[in-house]
Amino acid sequence: MAVEERHLKGALGGLAALTVLTLLTVSCGDGSTSPETGYQVIPAESPQPAGGRLLGIGITESEEGFETSFNRAMEAGLQVTEILLPWDSIEVSEGVYQDPMGGVLQAIAWFGLFDVDVMFNMAVLNTVQNTVPEHLSGYEWDSPEMVTAFNSMVDWVMSRVPSNVTVLCINIGNEVDLCLPDGEWDAYCGFVDATAEHIRSNYPAVTVGVKNTFTNGVMGPDLQHVQQVNQYTDVVMLTYYPQDASFQVLDPGDVHAHMDLIEDAFPGREIWLNEAGYQSGSEYCGSSLTKQAEFYHEFFTAWDGHSDSIRLALFIWLHDISDEQLQEFEDYYGLSDPGFLEYLATLGLCYHDGSTKYAWLQLLEETGARGW
Repeated sequence: MAVEERHLKGALGGLAALTVLTLLTVSCGDGSTSPETGYQVIPAESPQPAGGRLLGIGITESEEGFETSFNRAMEAGLQVTEILLPWDSIEVSEGVYQDPMGGVLQAIAWFGLFDVDVMFNMAVLNTVQNTVPEHLSGYEWDSPEMVTAFNSMVDWVMSRVPSNVTVLCINIGNEVDLCLPDGEWDAYCGFVDATAEHIRSNYPAVTVGVKNTFTNGVMGPDLQHVQQVNQYTDVVMLTYYPQDASFQVLDPGDVHAHMDLIEDAFPGREIWLNEAGYQSGSEYCGSSLTKQAEFYHEFFTAWDGHSDSIRLALFIWLHDISDEQLQEFEDYYGLSDPGFLEYLATLGLCYHDGSTKYAWLQLLEETGARGW
């Protein structure tokens, strides 16, 4: 099925879990030359078969275009990707809906052609912004008006999904713990309870979750809130970026202890890492091309030891984002901290021009050894 490229750009622009993803010109510690030589790929360490685990990649487009970028992701064993759908981008006035971002719901037919499942990130809360439509302002999260409106929006979206596309999941909120005030968690849990039940009843093959962060929602002050809301979910959904408050990367080997912490926080639960990434920027983030590659080696080694509980990981991003995208991010977050910008600017497994980083070479080693 032919899909217009601009529609695909709209569809893929929301991937990694944020509404406006992209980067401004920033002085980063890395150059833009291909590191094909000079890096010794670390052999996969006692790799375990992929089995029932799912692998995703946030497909940010390189200068080479969408199709080339998509084909690269398929090389690594791509099975799933995520589409960001802020509520107010769909429901433009009360009961009036549109296919957002120039036709993203039409565009995802592309993924169905290649048996790549789609995760819908229905961002009623989107990292730092509330995206509830204006006509619902003033209603509590668990009010009948709010619940009914969200369920109607979900029904409209699901009715527009191309017939060849498998919707793997709907997550109700994007990094909710970064945005939701302490006093609203009880009402939000009521909202999730009611809307999740609607999704289960009408779309039983679709998994329901709420995306929260590892740093704030597991290691930080909101653990109890995140545990509370996950009483109403099918799986626990987290984003995982191992760094401190100054965007300095943590040691790549810390991922082993972090996965232990996640399992301990949600005993007996299935866990999805809907976003996982590690920047390569050295000037402000204290990373490097080698550290980034080592992270992916350590991640897969740790994941093998937690495969019974951690079923899915989606890596952010395939390519570094463009300068224009970075500027959009800076505007969206209202944050010009150089560490934050370098973090966003260097998350890619490859450069924006399409050349590879060490991390991409390491990812291919890890996924290939496990049968993806």
